[in-house]
Amino acid sequence: MAFLGKRKNARNETVWVIHYRVGKNQKMITIGKTDKRTAQKVFTQFTADLARNRFGLNEIKRMTLKDYIKEYLEYAVVEKASSTLSREERILHKLQDFTGDIFLTDITIKLLEGYRLQRQKLVNEVTINLEFRHLKAIFNRAKKLGYLSENPFSEIKPIRVPESDIPRFFEIDDIKKVREAFKDDSFHDLVEFYLLTGARLKEPLSLTWDNVDFKRMQLRIKSPHTKSKKHRIISFEEDEPLENLLRNLPKRADNLLFGPEDNKSQWRHWWVSHRISLKLSKLGFPWATCHTFRHTYISHLVMAGVPLYTVKEMVGHSSINTTLRYAHLAPKHTKEMHGKRPY
Repeated sequence: MAFLGKRKNARNETVWVIHYRVGKNQKMITIGKTDKRTAQKVFTQFTADLARNRFGLNEIKRMTLKDYIKEYLEYAVVEKASSTLSREERILHKLQDFTGDIFLTDITIKLLEGYRLQRQKLVNEVTINLEFRHLKAIFNRAKKLGYLSENPFSEIKPIRVPESDIPRFFEIDDIKKVREAFKDDSFHDLVEFYLLTGARLKEPLSLTWDNVDFKRMQLRIKSPHTKSKKHRIISFEEDEPLENLLRNLPKRADNLLFGPEDNKSQWRHWWVSHRISLKLSKLGFPWATCHTFRHTYISHLVMAGVPLYTVKEMVGHSSINTTLRYAHLAPKHTKEMHGKRPY
């Protein structure tokens, strides 16, 4: 309920004001010194805007899916990583292939359920859930821009899927075997770095000597090269193996930490992944990839009793839920809980 009234201001002048209520709170907005007719016009417009906001009647801008995709991708070029941008571009074009170039306001829950059924014939449930998570975020932006009053993707619940397998990792004896196999390999230093830091595949390939601070005994992986887009600081102040590795790395003309011995062009991440995975398979670990080094690092930290939240920060997980996949490895995790029944 809103009403128009008058009051005295600090200079003892009579001004027009609007009294209105938001929830249980009484609020007031000052129009100022003016005639009654103008004040009434302002009051009428204010109450109309108030009603629109309260009942979700804000004017929606007409926008086609094709035009929004173009606008969104121009925005995403600046805001998103190149891999995420490519993925979202593919996801959006798949959606458009199904719906055609319709207005965003014509995208209904029923239409999206039909789209999901079509996708289930082509890809697995995990992929579909991933696509719809991206689409939900993409269309949240459309809502903020005034192209939608509600995001239809918010009403689509994820498909329930079995919990993913527990990450496999190298045991201590396996690590010795891997180190011996890569002892005289050109990837020796890189593999050792993966084992000692739990770095993701691409992270060490971006490192230069400018990222290493021997004074503070820190290594910084800059945000553009991390999955979470946040700087990751790795301390080697009390990590003698990692310090020794860094101090003994050969200097390269391109200033990179890792690369071919003959200073040729830098290794491509996909080539590194393929070569290391191939060698691990021949070594008797056909299930292992470069990412297994990361699983190994995290698993042994957890088994050593490092708190999960500390592990999360050390390895750069954006969510604790990812780190919790390793919780079963925590020492005494279940032993301390058994026998705690109150009966």
